[in-house]
Amino acid sequence: MLHVTLRGAAALLCLSSSLCFAHHGVAPHYDDSKPVTLDGVVSQFDFVNPHSFLYVRVKDTAGQEAVWTCELASRSVLARNGLQAEMFAPGTHVRVTGSAARHSPTGCALREARFDDGSVLRSTALFSATPATTAVPAAQSDSIAGVWAMKTFAVSFYEGLLTAEGERRRAAFDPIKDDSAIYCDPASPVRFWINVNEPFEIKRDADAVVIEHQFMDSRRVIHLDTTTPPAGEPRSAMGYSTGHFAGDALLVSTTHFTAATLEPRRGVMHTEDLVLTEKLAVNPSTHELEITWTIDDAVIFKAPHTQQEAFVRTERWSEPYNCKPGYRQ
Repeated sequence: MLHVTLRGAAALLCLSSSLCFAHHGVAPHYDDSKPVTLDGVVSQFDFVNPHSFLYVRVKDTAGQEAVWTCELASRSVLARNGLQAEMFAPGTHVRVTGSAARHSPTGCALREARFDDGSVLRSTALFSATPATTAVPAAQSDSIAGVWAMKTFAVSFYEGLLTAEGERRRAAFDPIKDDSAIYCDPASPVRFWINVNEPFEIKRDADAVVIEHQFMDSRRVIHLDTTTPPAGEPRSAMGYSTGHFAGDALLVSTTHFTAATLEPRRGVMHTEDLVLTEKLAVNPSTHELEITWTIDDAVIFKAPHTQQEAFVRTERWSEPYNCKPGYRQ
């Protein structure tokens, strides 16, 4: 019999909400204290970016039928880590555990799917660093050039770091309608470094470093031949980046912003006076790319705030991100 149950005391399999859906964050959309168990058949699977959605047809204990919508990560992340659309072919019997949606009575964030052949798909297994299968030549091992993917997910929650005005703006942020990912907008340079394991490629151009990111099919240019934006350059949410090399390390300064969202997952904003400095360098011991950035915005932050992430070499993506705007829960 097809059925659905809510189990208040069940343990969830997701290690942390930031691991599961870091594009927009889980807490505003799903309640981890309300686990959901679904036993039904797949009616549809939308394998898309920035998030995929599984539709499961179920019946409750009274025999009433409903279609539940369960959210997964982006197509690009899921596909790189082994998920294939055929796994959720229409008519497939599946048992799903997840977290109940806050704004939909038939919505959930998928944590685990069990199939009749005994196989189990866990969301926590779909966020590995996907390292490259072929090592780069030794002569290139210290170069930042290449394709990289995030190794860890340990960025700040910004607790205690914001000014009263920064907290006021964070409180006014509505993740249901204000998250730029819903509109296929990458938001800010900071989000490039802390997004869920979308790879990016760093390339050297004649007078610039170009960073092509899988996330939102974005392209960022770091100008090496100047230190200031040219006259008439419009301000933007991504700002204007200039940089120079110190040995193999790239040092970047970005200004000329419009006031916008710095980190949508945490509702952190920034003003047009934001100054973002970054250092991109390969650790000679680990051969990992370490990116360190400092956020300097006195209206929002009590003091300049520094973060760092590590990245491993990976393979270039095989298809466009092709973001689909809109949110479904």
